[in-house]
Amino acid sequence: MEEEKREIQAPTNKQLIMDIGKTKYTVNLHFKQGTGETYKDKILKLIKRETEKM
Repeated sequence: MEEEKREIQAPTNKQLIMDIGKTKYTVNLHFKQGTGETYKDKILKLIKRETEKM
């Protein structure tokens, strides 16, 4: 019988994990490649936009 070969690849997306109280939050980040903007820049822009709405 022929053995099946499998490769395990690391996920291409970034993940943020944060514990708040007794709840663990996991956020998967997916961004278009080649925009020149890092995921940190994108998150900061989103936070700024949300705080301006308040």
